[in-house]
Amino acid sequence: MRYKLKSISSSIKGNWLDIGAGDQPYKEYFAGAASYATTNTKRHYSTQESERIDKLTTHWIEDGKALPLPDNSLDGVACFQVLSVIDNPREFFTEIYRVLKPGGEFLLTTDFLYPVWSSEDRYRHTAFSIRNLSETNGFTVETIDSFGGFASTLYSLFMRYMRSFPDIWKKKTSTGKIISGIIFLFLLVMLPLASVKGFIIFQTEKRKTKTTDFTFNIMLRAKKN
Repeated sequence: MRYKLKSISSSIKGNWLDIGAGDQPYKEYFAGAASYATTNTKRHYSTQESERIDKLTTHWIEDGKALPLPDNSLDGVACFQVLSVIDNPREFFTEIYRVLKPGGEFLLTTDFLYPVWSSEDRYRHTAFSIRNLSETNGFTVETIDSFGGFASTLYSLFMRYMRSFPDIWKKKTSTGKIISGIIFLFLLVMLPLASVKGFIIFQTEKRKTKTTDFTFNIMLRAKKN
């Protein structure tokens, strides 16, 4: 994500909104924008987290289908890793179109070949789906890029499995816990080597942008007609 955003950050100008910004992990790439506003949704955070995130949130919303902004008011909208939890993507794209000025830019990333990560995780969109959602709502698609290729996807899935293993282990039977525990310990020992391989894979595939059939993540850049 950071590699991709660094390459386009110089073109980010004007007034931008980051939907589902959380604790603003990518704010630095909007340094050239005239303003950087954010949205978040309270049900995604505990009370303690909400108090912390509140200082970083411009607008609290229920979802991305109803933004408290006037028509044609923004130069750009960004949405990183949120589309999969939006229950009506078509309405979401329509709302983004509404708040953007003519020629305004829509920058979006979303999971593709990646495990479910939330009880609200609903969808995985192919590159064809994202293009259709964009074009039928009045956008001109500039690029739809992959995040690396097949090897990057395998590494991403492996690391996700390692992080998720404690929850997976709890659901297994006693025998299953013993067997899977042994396998996990073996994988844990191999983790430093896997991390080195992951770094090599990243360096090899970071410029791959057209392998959208075999990628864990997809990036859209589109403009309002």
